[in-house]
Amino acid sequence: MKKQVSNLFIKGVCSGVVGTLSVLGLGYGGGYIYQQQQAKSYLTAIEQYKTNFVSQLNQQYFNNETKSAQKILILNRNISQIQKDIVDNLQVKAGITLKFEHLQFVASLDGKQAPKSLTHYQLFYQPQYQTDNQELAWQCFSNLPDHLRPKDCLYRKEAPSNTELLREAFSASFSERRNSHNNLGDYPASMQRQHTQIPIETECTKFKARLPQDFDVYATGAYSGRKSNYQIDDSGHQATEMDIQVQHDRPIVLILGAYEPTIWKLKWEDQTKIVGVIATGYYKQQVLGLPRSIPILETTSQNSQCGYAYVSDRNATQVNQLAQKVVQKDIKAIVLAQNGQANIGNIRSISALRSSNDRTLDDVIDKNAPLAGEAGIRDAVAKGLLRPANKADINGWKAAYNKANNIHTPPVIGATESSSDTGMEYVHFHNAYVVLKEMTIPAGLYGAHSVTFFVPKGVPTPKGERGHSTIYDMNVGNCIGSSPNCQHR
Repeated sequence: MKKQVSNLFIKGVCSGVVGTLSVLGLGYGGGYIYQQQQAKSYLTAIEQYKTNFVSQLNQQYFNNETKSAQKILILNRNISQIQKDIVDNLQVKAGITLKFEHLQFVASLDGKQAPKSLTHYQLFYQPQYQTDNQELAWQCFSNLPDHLRPKDCLYRKEAPSNTELLREAFSASFSERRNSHNNLGDYPASMQRQHTQIPIETECTKFKARLPQDFDVYATGAYSGRKSNYQIDDSGHQATEMDIQVQHDRPIVLILGAYEPTIWKLKWEDQTKIVGVIATGYYKQQVLGLPRSIPILETTSQNSQCGYAYVSDRNATQVNQLAQKVVQKDIKAIVLAQNGQANIGNIRSISALRSSNDRTLDDVIDKNAPLAGEAGIRDAVAKGLLRPANKADINGWKAAYNKANNIHTPPVIGATESSSDTGMEYVHFHNAYVVLKEMTIPAGLYGAHSVTFFVPKGVPTPKGERGHSTIYDMNVGNCIGSSPNCQHR
């Protein structure tokens, strides 16, 4: 009988422990889901405010005949009045501040009232000039991390410049006015002189001048290619790779477009004549495989004299507008790349494809940057910059956190080590490493590739983009990253 009572008691204790852990797990999971839902509701609200803003702009400042270039100039002349008439009258949630400045509708998130995961982030909506189109498209830019940023919103650390946008609008508006008259005699002498000046030479016009008169235009690409182990710019993003194979019986200009920084590797059949390449995207693009004699125009968000785009099934019009602007031709066809590979034309023999070694991988990768992704972590361990973390490192972090936050945990006599208390509910220990020396975080540490960094006292915090990784800094007793209870900036 005593044995049965003992067994029942043990089962009861175990059930109680399991029940308590389940409640705690549900509480944490529920809190995380609630935070995600709150963040989503704020971002949805901002999109609606932008929609209302654009709708009122169209009603109050434009008419059906106003072309897109003229609309941009109207916006530029009336920035202060638009703020007063429209933006100040939008009813917004606590924690959101709206402004119209520098030709951008800006939504800023206040960390005191907006969800913690959105603290100090901004969204910028900028009108985009579209050739032969009266409607304005409003492109979203934001410094939100990838897992929070709306799908159609491009990443940018700071507000985009409006210089190129205004230049295009002024130029297009002048051309429209000129075309509405039979000759320049209706214009003041100063405008006639301005129109008859020699056109300003740009990278776009230099590229066009090197092309033959007759050629076809084809485009290929995707949001990104296969992940590589390299960086080719200072964006903190891991470079991807694309293998492009070309067969065409006429001179051909290629438009290669990806959002992520990408290394394009070209091969072509013997009778194919590639006469020029436009490498375009949000981040830096590099082309390998071509002789140096073939002109390459790189145009990105950081170098957008000619505009920029990336290839996707939804961006076909935007990519074609880039072709019209640079080479004054429409694209014959766009081929979507799959898994970092695309064929233009009917490739008859892979073994017969040609390529040039004029530019190699060593010419385009950033040799000062660490390797990217998991390869970068392994390389840092091999170089003595990191070591795998253990339970003692977690306890060291807990002690540093409690000390920094004046949290005292008295000893519990009879308690096991695993039940020792801490002032922080949860410490992330996924792919955990201890930082041993000054280092730069490898690019591409997102999702399942994210890691945990413990920084001991006296060791500097790692530099660079942390992605979705978490940094526990024992120097100051705080943490930054995607883990709960950490700052998310």
